[in-house]
Amino acid sequence: MAVRDLLFEQDYDMGDQSVTFSLYREQDLAEVTVTLTYEFRQSGTEPVTCKRIFFPAKAEYKSPWLSWYNLICCSNNYGPIPVVSYMNAAVQNGKKLAATIYPDSADDYLRILAEVGDTYYCFPYHVQEYAFMLYISRKGTLGDYFDLDEILEIYESCDVHLARDKMLDYFGRELSWFGREEECPIELHNCLGDEELAVTGLLFGYPLESTVALIRKTIDLRE
Repeated sequence: MAVRDLLFEQDYDMGDQSVTFSLYREQDLAEVTVTLTYEFRQSGTEPVTCKRIFFPAKAEYKSPWLSWYNLICCSNNYGPIPVVSYMNAAVQNGKKLAATIYPDSADDYLRILAEVGDTYYCFPYHVQEYAFMLYISRKGTLGDYFDLDEILEIYESCDVHLARDKMLDYFGRELSWFGREEECPIELHNCLGDEELAVTGLLFGYPLESTVALIRKTIDLRE
């Protein structure tokens, strides 16, 4: 029987009650399943499974810039309730390379811009929809933080074939380029294309194995 390991838990205050999200990992031979559950503590109900992610064990990849926490708790695309306070400081705290962040007010917006100064790239993003959204990233390129050959090898081992020339181009771009909508063709919040998904996952700090599952369409959503 596969051993189920708890990766982390996150509590949220819902006002009249709290909910706990838990993320588990279990492996059966060469296949891994990561399961997200939620449970309303006060009601005494059983945990409910809301997401399962399946991928080969050989897809697992360690990096200080990638984590399940970034994916599950701080992603507008995948997270149950994004932790804005974490997300707004994740780049500055060395948790990921880039993020789109959401200041609470004009004062908060100006405070963040003043605090990051010239240490990071930080500028307005997608202003036509969000008045105070910012794109923030470290300086350098993806190639400064990840080994492209190693990344491509992992994807190939999982039968995901990425175009090397396109990946080389993306890996050579300064990280600020991905936040400039007039230049970068990738829609960061709604990207299409395997290479684009792979790059956005690295940029926003999502586990490589979860992006493998996304491209392979082996994510079971039960929300």
